[in-house]
Amino acid sequence: MTRYCSLRLTHLSGFMALFWKDISEDNLPKADFQILILFTIDKSEINGGTMLKDYEINKPVLETDRLIIRTLNEADVPDLKEWLGRDEIYTYWGRKASKNEKNPELMFIDARPWVKRKPSLDFDWGIVLKESNIVIGMIAVFDIQNSRMGDIGYRIHPEYWNMGIATEALKEVIMFVFENTEIERLNGRADVRNIASNKVLERCGFIKEGTIRQGKMVSVYCDYNVYGMLREDYAKID
Repeated sequence: MTRYCSLRLTHLSGFMALFWKDISEDNLPKADFQILILFTIDKSEINGGTMLKDYEINKPVLETDRLIIRTLNEADVPDLKEWLGRDEIYTYWGRKASKNEKNPELMFIDARPWVKRKPSLDFDWGIVLKESNIVIGMIAVFDIQNSRMGDIGYRIHPEYWNMGIATEALKEVIMFVFENTEIERLNGRADVRNIASNKVLERCGFIKEGTIRQGKMVSVYCDYNVYGMLREDYAKID
């Protein structure tokens, strides 16, 4: 009797499982033997050769049709002073503007220069409008846990609301995360009253997973929606 081998590969969170089953010519499974081989995978090969650790020091610059998404620097302070401390930005932010946000020059002063700081895996970018070279927003991937999951946050200069800026920037950041890092999930939260922010997340492909009723969002209690996007969700986006 002719013998054949049926192979099945399964990805198991950093491992690949190889199942080898002996079957007969008439395709009926035989219980003769089954071999399970586990071996580790270099995830960098899945993500085009780059991983989060590759961006600890040098953060990438992203680009869309209208925007440059890059790390902020001290030269951006005049632009940030125009809008970062404005009250309307923090209506649904969960807190009021901080001292640093009201005085953005403080963002670039190390209050404890003697402390040796570890490089961060988080991404904090400014959103620059190409046509004017002005910083009109900020977007971040933060609170990255075990190189697997991170949160999304963004804010835009009020004079540029309802122009699709946040959606354009977020789509580019999502593409970068899933195509260039090993992150498997992105989280988003938005106060239920913040219609615009909820729409941004949904337009970008985030899935609404539920509503937290009177939960704590930063420092206030409110109803807020919880969103998530998995790598497999991103793969389904047209």
